[in-house]
Amino acid sequence: MRRTLPLVALLALAWGEASAQVLDDALVPRGHARFEISPVFTSWDARFGRAASGENRREPLGEDLTSSSAHTLFPGAASLHAAIAAMSGTASYSPVLGEAQARVTHDITRVEFGGHIGVFDWLTVGAVLPWTRTRTSLDAYFRPDTLAGDLGRNPTTTNAVGVSSFLSALSSARTASASSASAICAGSPGSGACTSAQALANRASRFHASAVSAYGASAFFPAVSTATATALTQAVISLSADLIAAGLGGIAPPMPFANERVSELSFWSLPTGAESGVQASQPLGSVKGLWHAGDVEVSATVRLLEGEVRREPDAPASLTYRLLATALGRLPTGQIDSVDVLLDVGTGDGQADLEGRLLGQLTLGRHLGLQLGGRYGIQRPRTLLRRVAAPEVVLSAGSTRHLVEWTPGAYFGMEISPVWRVSNELSIAGEYRAFRKYRDSYELADASSGASVDPAVLEVESGVTVHEVGGTLRYDTLARWLAEGVRPLQVNLRIVRAVAGGGGQTPVTTQIEFGVRLFRRVWGPS
Repeated sequence: MRRTLPLVALLALAWGEASAQVLDDALVPRGHARFEISPVFTSWDARFGRAASGENRREPLGEDLTSSSAHTLFPGAASLHAAIAAMSGTASYSPVLGEAQARVTHDITRVEFGGHIGVFDWLTVGAVLPWTRTRTSLDAYFRPDTLAGDLGRNPTTTNAVGVSSFLSALSSARTASASSASAICAGSPGSGACTSAQALANRASRFHASAVSAYGASAFFPAVSTATATALTQAVISLSADLIAAGLGGIAPPMPFANERVSELSFWSLPTGAESGVQASQPLGSVKGLWHAGDVEVSATVRLLEGEVRREPDAPASLTYRLLATALGRLPTGQIDSVDVLLDVGTGDGQADLEGRLLGQLTLGRHLGLQLGGRYGIQRPRTLLRRVAAPEVVLSAGSTRHLVEWTPGAYFGMEISPVWRVSNELSIAGEYRAFRKYRDSYELADASSGASVDPAVLEVESGVTVHEVGGTLRYDTLARWLAEGVRPLQVNLRIVRAVAGGGGQTPVTTQIEFGVRLFRRVWGPS
């Protein structure tokens, strides 16, 4: 789940297109056109993640938005904890807000419109346009801790003037105490008065720095009337009294605390608030994308080898074989996910692929067949805006947004499909696929060089290994059309499920496809 969940989702979409079956690659008879429409529905709510021990395990996507310490889902939780502990002098301080749970499901509905022409009996060229809509469903729950909870909404949003006045008073106290210490130590260096003045100056400086950090760290802050607020108030009173005793002005403005508790509704809306630091353009929730083009594929398929074996010259062929090769290009026509819409999924990955495929087909007798396919692809680099954060961090800080040079890893896959022909037109096929993509590489673009982020965090779980099994029911009158002239039609129903994988962010997908192909003569004899 990335920014992260969006990043996981983008990986899944790229995998869905890159792993499109090669076993349907077939030549179109010379002078004819094949038109196809294939609705494909892919969904997943889990990934093949990675445990702390390094072992692969299946993880629900909602795990990245589930925590018994809900405030830690937002950036700045560690800084807030450290600053409050420093100001209150309580090293064991532990902020409490409540717990959050979530279930996340992604799905992609893709309608593939394809057209292919048989230029020669051994050459077919064509293209496929995927018309795609993506969707993320979020079922989330936040339960505030009304008993032990000590956090509320950061007062910088509800009492900005009070926070500014308090921090200004702390800044003045820091400056005055530092000037006083300099003057005393200049007159009597090493004296007790010098030591005391310097200690007070350091104390005022540290308190000011911690207060600035606490108010700017997170969407949350200790709430008024809590034990934490009482401890902080006492710390301010003590510092102010010591400043006055040293002949300096005290801290007059009171320390502002959160006066608004975080409700379930407001919790999921916090990413749009400036105080959260996330800088999202809309609240965290379900996202329903609009229909948009995916990455267009153009291809050319050639027959390399074809033959048959007969026991007797006049007997039916006991074995037939064919070897096809395909060169394919995938164009960057899809729409990538928005960096500011959390959990968004794009319709494509916005970069070009070059891919080569091989397909071998065997038939044994009248009923049994076997198809073997393989592919290797190279993905071209591109520059894009990305939140440079760990893949499991959904609510990454807006400051992590940077232009990066993304070079996707090369990939390869293999597929095997035994086929049983029930009749001349009807067949049933099993299917096994194995797919591997190497890790991506990232570099900050020139405009972002020197930023305090490490793009290597995006590379760690960018590799993909997945194994899928499935089955296809196919009705095909193409052979009868060529032999008897009946109306040609191909219809198939395919279901494929990911059963094993690794890499850390590999989605556990289920894919359902229904395809229809029609043929029409363009030139030459029918």
